[in-house]
Amino acid sequence: MRTLGLHSLKWVASHSSNNGPGAWLNHHADFGRIFLDGDSAGANIVHNLAMRAGNQEAGLGLSLTGAVLVQPCFWGSDPIGSELVHREEKEIVNKRVMDRLWSLACPSNQDNDDPRINPMAEGAPSLARLGCRRVLVFVGEKDILRDRGWLYYKALDRSGWTGRVDIEEFEGEGHGFHVLNFGSEKARHLIKQLADFFNMSP
Repeated sequence: MRTLGLHSLKWVASHSSNNGPGAWLNHHADFGRIFLDGDSAGANIVHNLAMRAGNQEAGLGLSLTGAVLVQPCFWGSDPIGSELVHREEKEIVNKRVMDRLWSLACPSNQDNDDPRINPMAEGAPSLARLGCRRVLVFVGEKDILRDRGWLYYKALDRSGWTGRVDIEEFEGEGHGFHVLNFGSEKARHLIKQLADFFNMSP
C-alpha cells in the first residue's frame, strides 16, 4: 500500500509543470495546496508518505501543505499507557490484534519497532524530516491507539520540525467511531475540522 501510495503521489507530482497525463489536474489542480488525509492504517500511510516527501532523494519534487492522521495506526513492542490495561476482545482494534498485525503485514520483521509502524522507535528517522507544513491528528479516548497518537504528536512537536501540529481527542469514542456512526454530532464535528484544516490559509 505504501508503494502504491508513493506511485500515486509521484503521478500527481508529474502534473506540477502542467504537462502530466491527466488533463483535469493540468488545468485545475493547485499545487500550492496539497494535502494527505488517512484514517487508521491509512493515517499510517499518510505519515510514511509525508516522510518520503521530506526526503530529497525520493525525487517527488512536491511540497505538501498538510497531513491529517485520523486515529493513526502506530504501535510498538513495549506497551504504553492504556495498552497496559486489558481490552475486551470484542473491540474492533485491541491489543491482541495489534500485537500480531505488523508480523502479518511484514513477516520479515521480528518486532513492532519497525519505523513504519513505530515512527517513535529508537533509531527511527527523525520526525524533523516530515515533508509538510501542518499536521492534524485525531484520537479517540477509548481507542487503544490513542496513546500512540498522543506520543506521535508530542514527538513531532519536539523533533525540531518547523511546521505546526495540532491534536484533538474525542471523549468517550473508540476506533472508527466516525465511520460506525457517521451521522453523530462528533463525526460531523470531525468532518468540519477537516474542512477547516483544508481551507486554512497556506
